[in-house]
Amino acid sequence: MNKPKIFHLITSLNIGGTEQYLLTILTNLKDKYDFSVGYLKENGEIGKEIENLKIPVKKFSFFELIKYLKENKINIIHTHLYRANIVGRIAGKIAGTPTIISSQRSIDGWKKFYHVWLDTITSKSCNLIIANSEYAKNILIIRENISENKIKVVYNGIPTGNISGVQHPPFNINNPIIGYIGRLHNEKGVYLIPEIAKIVIEKNPKIKFFIVGDGHEMNSLKLKIEKYKLNNSVEFHGWDRILGNIYHKIDILLLPSEEESLPQAALEAMSFGIPVIASDVGGVSELVEDEKTGLLIKNRAPEEFANKIISLTENNYIFSYYSGNSKEKAHNFTIEIMINSIDNIYQSFLSMIPIKSR
Repeated sequence: MNKPKIFHLITSLNIGGTEQYLLTILTNLKDKYDFSVGYLKENGEIGKEIENLKIPVKKFSFFELIKYLKENKINIIHTHLYRANIVGRIAGKIAGTPTIISSQRSIDGWKKFYHVWLDTITSKSCNLIIANSEYAKNILIIRENISENKIKVVYNGIPTGNISGVQHPPFNINNPIIGYIGRLHNEKGVYLIPEIAKIVIEKNPKIKFFIVGDGHEMNSLKLKIEKYKLNNSVEFHGWDRILGNIYHKIDILLLPSEEESLPQAALEAMSFGIPVIASDVGGVSELVEDEKTGLLIKNRAPEEFANKIISLTENNYIFSYYSGNSKEKAHNFTIEIMINSIDNIYQSFLSMIPIKSR
């Protein structure tokens, strides 16, 4: 029996949270569905990993996409990220694709009124929008004026092995390491890190910072670190796809974001028993519980983050309390739960498609 055909469209395939989300779906459901993947701008590391799964990956123009959807009789088109959402919805509608699903995995505070308008108009072609937090869902309802009935929340997931596997090394109160993990972009608040590090290290020179990731602000951050003479205390690391390599090195995760839907790095850190100090923005509080699994900062001043870091690194008892609670909370956000939810969504729509068109 032929497997149902599901086509995923994404803007680009570089390393990022949404790209990793797509890879996770494909990896776990490739034996059940006939997947193919398209991108609009550029291929990247995630694209290579998808190809290693023997799943076809191709760059598409708008008209090529319409032709592909028609000729291959795609049952479901599932789109990811703003540009791919807009293009995929329109192409899917023109091609007559039976089911159109989009993902909303960020707050997209950069949107102008015309971006919102396009999102609102094209969402009418969607059968469903999958949001990764209640906050993201509410943004779609309020800002994009999308019906609540058309949105379903599916939280991010992490491997169960992270939670039940090797424990994080014991916290060394004498040499704590603070980590930032993510894209080095302004919406992630990375411009605050040099200021935070400066205040923290002046109070406790034994504390070190690891910055893991890459992005537009890399050079700017390095210049500020040099300016503050923090080169010996702040280390820059590129992306590392093996989570254990990253999280076994750090004791506290710092996320000074301007906006977040549901930060994957926070979830990953919690699964390793690492407390999170984060901006209280977007859907972060759906994951990080203030003074239980970490600390939430309402006033995003560098001094606020620095003071919380110092206080946590000086209290081994509180650190252990947050660490245990973090690991326990992570049990509610496994890949198994996420994949089961996605699979159920696919099956619910496939059951409504006539057998002859599958």
